[in-house]
Amino acid sequence: MSREQLSLRIKEWVENNKEEAVALASKLVQIESVNHPPVGNEAEYQRFFAEWMVGQQGEVDTYELSEVPGLSEHPAYMSSRRYDNRPNVVGRFFGAGTGRSLMFSGHADTVYQGNEPWTYPAFSGEVADGKLYGRGSYDMKGGMAAALMAVKCLKDLEIPVAGDVFIESVVDEEHGGANGTLAGRLRGPNADMAIIPEPTNMDLYPAHLGGGIWKATFQGKSGIGFAGEVLVSALEATVEFANLLKAYNAYRNEHLEVPSWWQNGRKAEVALLTIFSGDVNRELQEKLPANGELNFWIEGYPGMTGEGIIEDLWKFYDAQVKDYPTLQICRPQIRPLIRYLSASEMKLDATGKEFLQLVSESGEKALGSFPEPPKGSPFACDGFMFNLYSSTPALVLGPSGGNAHAADEYLDLTSYEQLIQWYAEIIVNWCGVTDKAE
Repeated sequence: MSREQLSLRIKEWVENNKEEAVALASKLVQIESVNHPPVGNEAEYQRFFAEWMVGQQGEVDTYELSEVPGLSEHPAYMSSRRYDNRPNVVGRFFGAGTGRSLMFSGHADTVYQGNEPWTYPAFSGEVADGKLYGRGSYDMKGGMAAALMAVKCLKDLEIPVAGDVFIESVVDEEHGGANGTLAGRLRGPNADMAIIPEPTNMDLYPAHLGGGIWKATFQGKSGIGFAGEVLVSALEATVEFANLLKAYNAYRNEHLEVPSWWQNGRKAEVALLTIFSGDVNRELQEKLPANGELNFWIEGYPGMTGEGIIEDLWKFYDAQVKDYPTLQICRPQIRPLIRYLSASEMKLDATGKEFLQLVSESGEKALGSFPEPPKGSPFACDGFMFNLYSSTPALVLGPSGGNAHAADEYLDLTSYEQLIQWYAEIIVNWCGVTDKAE
């Protein structure tokens, strides 16, 4: 069978199995696997994932994070989470020992559904107008379903893939987790290359941003000043600090050196997340609030650290505080709420460049045209656990959709079907086929 004939068979299989592909993605969405730090409820999802792979004759390893030697002692481990009944799952397929290996690695957990109204229930997996709705459909169960279906495609077609293909589902990636991904790197397997099916809108991200969440707290002097007391509104200090952070974002946009991956894309940003002041349980307040809190997110590029980012923020604060009268007398206390998720980029030696070129060529078969040139992602993810703490370089590549972490999150089904074909083509081109395919 020629390579062109094989691509045609893959394309036909994807077209003929669209209903099954949609049903699988919908089922994954219907299994609620929300992360509630420090705990999470990924267990049922992971059981289904493991059983599905066993049904496809995969060699499946299901393990608790506590079984991984050296995990809690590792410098990249975050100690604030609990992992009772939160297993990792990895399946191995194909592999005649003569080809290169490839891993698809993604997280089982999602953020919670929120309190905003949804057009369709958050865990319905409802399909309408070419979209599959539900929490996790886009981030990132759709991408993982595409990896599963790509393996099923090649198995159904009896393509003798030469190298090992691994599909790994890890727990606790959201909310600054990534301990599940670290456990996978310590336990193995560690393939020659990895693809992380985060939602990239079909773009290639060899590099990804980093980021962290911090809390600033303010302590003022409460009251209404009947006796001439000097009062300090923690609310005013909190609002001023919010404005200072917005100014810091503008300052960074002007002065921060931007790596080439992000020159033509979204730059690293500062974002305000939540703000509280006073007694939030009372609608009527009779005094200036004595306390304030502001949670904020700051992104970084490869090589930056959370400590370095906050040190730079304090330098900016001290240089600008003259313009913020309440901050002059009400200095915040700042502490991290999550680990800093390091930015990283895959190693682009000769092998890494070959892989990127091969992925682009495979994409041309699935998309009908070459994908856009590789660039840096506009989000943080767990790719750094591959790129910084293992021998496996990781490329981020996943489906299109929208409303990640928001109401009416959806997976674009056209891109999902294309991604199944793209992943299958990548497996064939990277892992190779044995002589039996001739």
